[in-house]
Amino acid sequence: MDTFLTAMIESIKMCGDPWMLFFIFVAVLWGNVGGALPGVGPNLTVAVLLPFTFGMSVEQAIASLVAANCACSYGNSIPAILIGVPGTSSAVLTAVDGYALHRQGKTGLALGVQYYAAVLGQFISVFFFFAMVVPLAQLTYILLSPEMFALYFLGVCAVIGIAGDNIVKGLVAAAIGLAITLVGRDPVSTVPRFVYANWMLNGLDTTSVIMGLLAVSELFRQMRQSFTWGGTTEKFTAKFPPWKSLWEMTPKILLGTCIGTFIGAIPGIGGSTAAFISYTQAKMFSKHPELFGHGAIDGIAANEAAQNASQSGEMVPTFGLGIPGSGTMVFLFAAMLMHGFYPGPKLMEEAPQMLYAAGAGLWATTFMLALLGWPLCKILYKVVTLDRTSIILGALALCMIGVWTVNRAIVDIYVMLFFGVVGYLMMRYGYPVAAASICIILGRGFEAYLRRGLLLSNKSLWTFVTRPYTALILSFAIALLVYGAIGTIKLARKAKELKEDAIAEHLTNEPA
Repeated sequence: MDTFLTAMIESIKMCGDPWMLFFIFVAVLWGNVGGALPGVGPNLTVAVLLPFTFGMSVEQAIASLVAANCACSYGNSIPAILIGVPGTSSAVLTAVDGYALHRQGKTGLALGVQYYAAVLGQFISVFFFFAMVVPLAQLTYILLSPEMFALYFLGVCAVIGIAGDNIVKGLVAAAIGLAITLVGRDPVSTVPRFVYANWMLNGLDTTSVIMGLLAVSELFRQMRQSFTWGGTTEKFTAKFPPWKSLWEMTPKILLGTCIGTFIGAIPGIGGSTAAFISYTQAKMFSKHPELFGHGAIDGIAANEAAQNASQSGEMVPTFGLGIPGSGTMVFLFAAMLMHGFYPGPKLMEEAPQMLYAAGAGLWATTFMLALLGWPLCKILYKVVTLDRTSIILGALALCMIGVWTVNRAIVDIYVMLFFGVVGYLMMRYGYPVAAASICIILGRGFEAYLRRGLLLSNKSLWTFVTRPYTALILSFAIALLVYGAIGTIKLARKAKELKEDAIAEHLTNEPA
């Protein structure tokens, strides 16, 4: 309890730093813009901001990235309500009911519920974050190399078993990520391996590789698409709804917040799944389920609370276990690497200020969204009408400039562009780039603790299954792989049945 209160108090104290508040404010504005632009999403939004945090202190950098990620979840719902185009996939269900209300002339009600649910869900999830992450961080005191390896193995299995619909493609993506970490010096003997030039001695720059896989690949994908984001200049008026109507949504918001936080804490799942589950639960318990899909404010409240709360949930395994909760959390790890802190389960023991900084980002973002969220609606609506081509080219230029500023090395830009192509090809053929990116972060620790664990046990693998905590974690990791394999088999059977039904229907309707 004392550690919980200490973490809460220290994080609030950090919000008193004027420079910290300034950087968070800028990040909140940028996050809202990135969320409002359909197709940009949190990965690209945070990726563009990442290199520019190099001149900040590590606490300011973490707080800013957390703020941008959370603000993105708020901004993505504005275009969803006003033009029916969600900024990210987690706001799809908000687009269904929100846009329906907008067309019915109830724009103020839709935006008001979205604002209230997002801010309240974000605020409550901060308490859940500290309540969950502090006990996890305490477990690191009893973990030795075998247990640490098991945790890294769990992280790899989580992204393989859950990311994407095909576990085989998840395995390939994870293998690509782990293979990239083999370039450079051996983590135990420091002997160079897979090194073909002097600049590769210390391995490929993590920031460049991750930005290429997650951000530049998305820009390449956007360049090949021909749709437009907005193209509308329709004016709208929105009056803030009565607080009584918002207060009635509180039970739905509380349930959505719980679902969003706990689902978001499972690595690889993300806010989209949390929002969908919360929306489904709200429909099940609603007195008017027939309104869902046609303008149900209950659906907007549940969806918004869950997707915003999931941002706090994603940070639980990130800071408590050293396992990135999503692709966006990979950039948070990259920021720590840039500032000389190696992410891992021991991070909380060695650098607790990282947790305090993340908490400061959550507190300050919630407060700023409460003050600025409603006025931002009209501004974000205008952002959607910006020229799409200019936005993409500008984002690519910022990525290149930002990567260069980290090490002042032109080769980092080439590395980023190369892995941008790799990431684009992975996306094109259904391989999850988030899984590969997370495994790049986990790869070094995965190998290092495996090697050290083998040294402790005289190169015997038996130790990894006889130690109680190690065996328990490994069992859970294997269960995730089995779960993913079962899901892949079910999807394959369903696809086969649909194909057979389509063939049978075609043969039946074919003229004699």
